[in-house]
Amino acid sequence: MEKTDKDLIYCQKVLQLLEDLAKVEQNIEFFSEHSNKQRIRLHQGQIFVLKLVFFIIIIVVGVFLELPLLLLMFISLIYFIVFCLLFRYDSIKFKEKIIVNQEELKYKKSFNSKFEKLIGEKEKIQKELNHFERIPAEFKTIETVSHMIRYMKRGEAQTLEEALYFWKMDENNHLTNK
Repeated sequence: MEKTDKDLIYCQKVLQLLEDLAKVEQNIEFFSEHSNKQRIRLHQGQIFVLKLVFFIIIIVVGVFLELPLLLLMFISLIYFIVFCLLFRYDSIKFKEKIIVNQEELKYKKSFNSKFEKLIGEKEKIQKELNHFERIPAEFKTIETVSHMIRYMKRGEAQTLEEALYFWKMDENNHLTNK
């Protein structure tokens, strides 16, 4: 096997690992975003419950203090107006999301295990990438390795080092032409 073929295969393996790493990082980002949304929903649910508890306390205190029924109804009406107008958005979203949350709670365990699995996969790919030392860490990007493969396939570079040199030269030319 020619040196160019060996270097080309070497670069293709690195490229495949980089693409796998990018997919895993994208999935981790998705899971993190999903987890943050769950926390927000939980917080909204807790606030909704606190509002209801506060209302019940107002009613119980009013009954305990034997406030006139008209005053108690007035206080309740004011509370409901404030509650409905100021916190309407939270209430509507809470009702819509309570169904979704019930389903998500079922999948929470699988969610956490998948997230941990993705983190483990990322670390595994990263360790494997570290074994490919011929390409410096700062050049282990999908774009760079793709260009290096292109140089070797076109016959412009015979070795990995030449391909890296040509890529550096193209980048320098590209930066100076801007």
